[in-house]
Amino acid sequence: MNNNEEKGVILVVDDEKEVTMSLKGFFTALGYDMLTALDGNEALRVIGSIKNLDLILLDVRMPGVDGIQILKHLRKINSKAKVIIITAYDKEVKAEVEKIGIDGFFAKPIDLSKLMDRIRYVIEDSKDTRVYPTKDKAEPALKQTPRAKILFIEPNPIVFGFTCGFFASEGIIEGEYETKVIYGDIEGLNPLYDYQPDVVIMYDSVYNMKDTMQLAELMMKSSHKPKMLILHGLFPKTDSELRELEREGIKFCNQNVMDDEGLRISNQKLTDFVAKECVKLGLVKK
Repeated sequence: MNNNEEKGVILVVDDEKEVTMSLKGFFTALGYDMLTALDGNEALRVIGSIKNLDLILLDVRMPGVDGIQILKHLRKINSKAKVIIITAYDKEVKAEVEKIGIDGFFAKPIDLSKLMDRIRYVIEDSKDTRVYPTKDKAEPALKQTPRAKILFIEPNPIVFGFTCGFFASEGIIEGEYETKVIYGDIEGLNPLYDYQPDVVIMYDSVYNMKDTMQLAELMMKSSHKPKMLILHGLFPKTDSELRELEREGIKFCNQNVMDDEGLRISNQKLTDFVAKECVKLGLVKK
């Protein structure tokens, strides 16, 4: 698969900057051309100036011009525009937007793998995807089992977006993964107990070496210890640091690229690295 091949043009409209940037990074990594707007007025300007939008990911609750107003405007000027609503769950809102005409509805927090599948279907597989009043169907069965559960500890949504994008991309990775992310450092091991991941992946800049080692020791002694700890980052480790990490049961993947485009490419290293180890442990199938 060519990661630079654009699959479609998507506009993300959400006043929560972290959500917007995370979605942008995630779907950029999958090959989509991403545009963003942090309020309704900005969204209307983009919609008016860009003719080849394939899809709009639209929040509802925004100051000023809200998502429902934007959706009604779209239906007047372009009845075929494809729109997926992403918002806090609200049955009344869901019923209202479905009457206007949407192509999907996702409640926050978003399951990125399900959103990815819906976007792929809306853009690539179907010309007529409009959703009319509520069709609460059971979710389709997963294509592959088993799934390795990964807990990411990442510095910010942008880094996570690029990294997680590759882990959800069919054809790039081996197996199938369920992912959860924490930004910045973590206090205590509650995420480990609550999520019970098979694999914990930490970005090298989140902790210093000493704190990384202490966290690893706590994790590996816990009753819900992961099967694997992986540290990933852009800077290589010395031989002595690698030996120290190995003693604590931490594997290290050096991605060694600095710019955003390089980060997309270098994440192939991380997905290949994780896939190889997960296959060894029987967490995913080739």
